[in-house]
Amino acid sequence: MTSVREAFREFRWFEYRPFAWIMAAQLVFLFLASSLERLWGMVSGGGLMRIMTGEAGVHYPSSYIVLPQAYSLSENFLTLFAGSFLIPLGLVRIQAPMFRTPATGPPAVGRAGRAYLPTIVSAALNLILVLGLAAIFPLGPNRWIHAFLPGTPGDLLSWTAMAVLSYAIAATVLYVPVRAVDPKSTFRYAFVDGIREGVSSLGPTLFIVLLLAWPTLVLLAPVQLRPLLLVRKLRPEMIAILLAIVAILGSFINYLIYSAVARMHWMGRRTPEGP
Repeated sequence: MTSVREAFREFRWFEYRPFAWIMAAQLVFLFLASSLERLWGMVSGGGLMRIMTGEAGVHYPSSYIVLPQAYSLSENFLTLFAGSFLIPLGLVRIQAPMFRTPATGPPAVGRAGRAYLPTIVSAALNLILVLGLAAIFPLGPNRWIHAFLPGTPGDLLSWTAMAVLSYAIAATVLYVPVRAVDPKSTFRYAFVDGIREGVSSLGPTLFIVLLLAWPTLVLLAPVQLRPLLLVRKLRPEMIAILLAIVAILGSFINYLIYSAVARMHWMGRRTPEGP
């Protein structure tokens, strides 16, 4: 809890800014995907939606039903390719007082650039494991849950269990970019030792993730579980609004999670550690 309190207390816009760039790209995508009635919206957002979801993604109101799926794909793409540089850049700024290193300029950018490889490999591993979990979850746990709890309660419990397991997988790779921005970091020190630290610290790390991320889970549940109900009972555009709120809230939460984990990692170093 100490690291979480410090993450809130020490929030700096300058440190958060790289996370905001990812959020801005997500909001641009949602805006374009919600502007299909305009020519420029159909050309840009419609083209992306067609690639990700097929013809359903370019017709009203079905485009809003598949929008959560498209948003998830765009989020994964941005996190994998842009986030593998921007997240380490944010961590360089967060950890600058700890390492007593520059938070700006070529040295800071260089450290973020060197962290790109281990970070993108860990992000790809996280994505592969989550996709694998999503493939096997319906074959076992989902069936067992619905056997004892059918209907909407079973859907909600199954979705929540899947979300918690996905967060547990993500928690094991959180330390990779944290270690990767160490001034003397190597790939092995960042990736191998980072995953080892993530596994050994899974309990407290997952607690921090769930403690901070629960608001986005509350917002995502109806969007992912019952998009058709939202379209029929409310305006279809409500899905885009909820996803925009998730993008904004999730951006701040991601910053706080990485800030808290970086502080927990720093406090856990008994002696100066190096590659």
